[in-house]
Amino acid sequence: MPVRAARLLDLADRLRASAETTVDELAVGLGVSARTVRRDLALLRDRGMPITGQAGPGGGIRLEGARGVVAVHLGVPEIVALWLGARLARAVAEVPWGRRAEDALTRLLASLPSPRARELRDLCGRVFVGPRASERVREGLAPVAPELLRLFEEAVRRGVALGFRYRDRNGRATARQVEPHGLSIMAPVWYLLGRDVDTGLPRIFRMDRISGPALRPALTFRPDSRVVEALLPPDVPWEPLRARR
Repeated sequence: MPVRAARLLDLADRLRASAETTVDELAVGLGVSARTVRRDLALLRDRGMPITGQAGPGGGIRLEGARGVVAVHLGVPEIVALWLGARLARAVAEVPWGRRAEDALTRLLASLPSPRARELRDLCGRVFVGPRASERVREGLAPVAPELLRLFEEAVRRGVALGFRYRDRNGRATARQVEPHGLSIMAPVWYLLGRDVDTGLPRIFRMDRISGPALRPALTFRPDSRVVEALLPPDVPWEPLRARR
């Protein structure tokens, strides 16, 4: 774990364990300067941790309850990854503690500050989980390129298109430029739900058939739920990646 990330976890634990403390006390406990503590406190506040008090010399610092403590160290993509992992595990088979994992994640989502919760809901609303893929589909599955997963995440986050080569079921390869509006999963197969930039039409792409992905920063877009809805087969019991209420 990076040094600063570990220090932020330690700082949050110290705040949680003390009714009130000071910057100087935190600096001694963490083995860093008071200036570093002030920067870390500011970062934790920006991430939604409800820290109150004066951050100046001698000022009392305290944590208002436990709201936001669990989620404050996790970015939206990290929380989505945890939530998706729990949902996929259940889609493949019921596993020990599977429901408890979902319950814990639901509580974690509820602890997020409003702006991050809104961002998370928007992103989760673009991911749909279906039943396990058929044996025939699984037999023809190839590994998904690691760089594709990273670039897909970045393209979705930035709202820019992806360029890539796509090999269809008959082995014919074509060059594509696609707005990635969503993702559907029939474990272990992943599908990109997008709009073809050149034709303007919704298209679905099996991600293990994509090669040579690259961002297209000049081609920007706004998420459009109609693209996703048009591409989800109606005869499949899809579930959006949302927390249970």
